[in-house]
Amino acid sequence: MTTSAPTRRLRDRFPTLRQVGVAAERHPRYVSDEFSPHHLDVVLLTFVLSGRGLHQMGETTHQILAPSVSVTVTGQTHSLLTDKGGLEVVNVFIDPGLHPLPTLRPPLDEALAALIPLPSAPGVLTTDFAQLELRPSDRYEPLLDLLVRETQEPRSLDLMSALRTALLATCAHAVIGRGLMKTMVPTSPSDVRIIAVREWLDHHYRESHTLASLAERARLERTYFSSRFTKVVGLSTSEYVARLRIRYAIGLLQSTDESIIAISRTSGFNDLSNFGRTFRRLMGVSPRQFRTESRSASRPTD
Repeated sequence: MTTSAPTRRLRDRFPTLRQVGVAAERHPRYVSDEFSPHHLDVVLLTFVLSGRGLHQMGETTHQILAPSVSVTVTGQTHSLLTDKGGLEVVNVFIDPGLHPLPTLRPPLDEALAALIPLPSAPGVLTTDFAQLELRPSDRYEPLLDLLVRETQEPRSLDLMSALRTALLATCAHAVIGRGLMKTMVPTSPSDVRIIAVREWLDHHYRESHTLASLAERARLERTYFSSRFTKVVGLSTSEYVARLRIRYAIGLLQSTDESIIAISRTSGFNDLSNFGRTFRRLMGVSPRQFRTESRSASRPTD
């Protein structure tokens, strides 16, 4: 990854990314005569519907086949180079950090993990493709059309969430249909303990924790536990817990009339100012503004 590449912050641009973890935009004719590497603060699914060009992803470059979809994970550099005719592209932005990927039935769950690998997964599912070939039978275009429309003029957050699930399930079906699945890479005994602590935190994140207490739970030396947790999960223990707490707070902001200070405490934050800073850092807006945006988007239109 090229560390000097700029980061484009999509959470600031699309309210629906903050609200339900998905947004989409269409480029009927995207033209680029040079590579311009950058990375995003979310996961990018690049649906190329027609045209020719090259796609640079991290250290590799591949020729674009249309129709296809490529996945650029958070922080990975990405850039497109096209011919004069350009590409017809739909970019779908997914934020699994604060809005977890949907739970699909087997084997779609493993196929989705192969398509969008998350560092918190127990082991890594690998595939041999830089892009996933799409076929008309995959029926992805109506979903893309609806996602683009709902991003521009949101009518229902529930609809946006359902479209997100349907599109990811469609892509998972395509992964299986193209025969691209491989087996899980085994994890080490210490990584199994790390994963066990992560899963425990998934249910106890609103409680108070220290690095020492978590390391003791894993039966690992504190410094090793800290560095290995970050390696396996992709986040430090404090950041992982903070994101779980903010995710919980999001649900309360959307579904209750509790005060901001009450939500802060219920979510596990002992300090209101820390809650506000963390929420703004991760979501791009204050908790109060997020609540206002969510309710505005959920209000039925005439």
